[in-house]
Amino acid sequence: MTQKTIRIAISGTGFAGDYTASTYSMIPHKNGIHIELAGVISGRRENAENFAARHNVTNAFDSHEEMLKSVQPDIDNICCANFAHGPYATEAGQAGVPVIVLEKPPVIWPGYPEGRTADAATRKQESMDYLATVLDAVRAGKSKLLYAEDFIYVDGVKGIVELLIEAQKQNKGKVLYQSGVCAHQGSHAPAYDTPSKSGGGALFNKACHPLGPALYLKQVEGILNGTGPIRPVQVSAAALQILKHQPETSHEFFRPMQNVDDFGRITVMFEDRTIAEVHGHDLSISGIRNEFSVITDFAEYDVRMNPNNENELFLPKGTAAGNILLREKLSTPQGTSFPRPNQTYSHGYVNEMNDAVDCALESDRSPQSGPMMAWDTMAVLMASYESAEADGRFVDISEYTVQGRQFTENEIPDPHRLGKVFQRQ
Repeated sequence: MTQKTIRIAISGTGFAGDYTASTYSMIPHKNGIHIELAGVISGRRENAENFAARHNVTNAFDSHEEMLKSVQPDIDNICCANFAHGPYATEAGQAGVPVIVLEKPPVIWPGYPEGRTADAATRKQESMDYLATVLDAVRAGKSKLLYAEDFIYVDGVKGIVELLIEAQKQNKGKVLYQSGVCAHQGSHAPAYDTPSKSGGGALFNKACHPLGPALYLKQVEGILNGTGPIRPVQVSAAALQILKHQPETSHEFFRPMQNVDDFGRITVMFEDRTIAEVHGHDLSISGIRNEFSVITDFAEYDVRMNPNNENELFLPKGTAAGNILLREKLSTPQGTSFPRPNQTYSHGYVNEMNDAVDCALESDRSPQSGPMMAWDTMAVLMASYESAEADGRFVDISEYTVQGRQFTENEIPDPHRLGKVFQRQ
């Protein structure tokens, strides 16, 4: 059997770069396929070289453009600081990279790197205009864009889609209400508290996670019933700075943000008058909290990604655990905890990168989380800040969604190719 090599490029050597590199060694075996981590870049050459040595990457490079030219990757993973997402995705599209894996958020407001200020409505308009140019470059290069929202790829969400497919056969399958949360005590990323590099705070960078499956399941619902993806049309939100205004004695177990919000709440109304409500915050003292819940016309499904009580541990002395991180952002292993072995898998990253590899191997396959997901996510997030500036009033985004940019068949998901997680009787 002739072996085919899939070449991977990685932009970024922080937390996201680490789990990206690790994930490729965990995807399901594929006969005759070799995955090579072929190139990496970072803000500093030294970091790229150290990362390459640690993860067995073939070469470190000084720039993204140089790496694309030299490696000619099948998959370009853009998992660096948020401000570089748009430029790197554009370069990858112009280079015709077959699959571009773009971490959230897809872009940040272009005025931030330029040192400008503007109201939220202006930031929304300019951000959507900028994202349109990025997606145009991807489309022109005939690249496939995988918007890397890992919550969409967790087994629980895949299970919900399986149930929706079955329910449609019985004239059911209406998603009525969705809710979710992503929270911990402050981001890993040094740039997080700098809007010109991160684009925003907890609303922008955490609430986006449960927002992903909420948007995806409504897309799936409409695709399954034959009417087409159901899109978001109105947004109400709050974005607050809580820890900044508390005494220093309240800061001990958190990373207090000075320049971005540490609490975000988003309420999304879809064109069929159903609702999703998601939260993101930096106020979880007990480590990461990733949860998602769906109420349909035939069932209720709760997904507890992390923590999850599948495993329970009691340690009288935390030192016994050495340097083991029992689950993400858990500040101490001492006492009772709920460890999350292989949380790279439980958070959806392995399924996500497996989709990217399959898209590189199969010409007729499109990412489950693609350009439409990136577009609708950005519209909701930017309108959320506009709503927050207006004390939570609903902001209409239909000009971007139901009346806005059009997406081709290969830019929307095919739920029948998401993959099955349940056994059959």
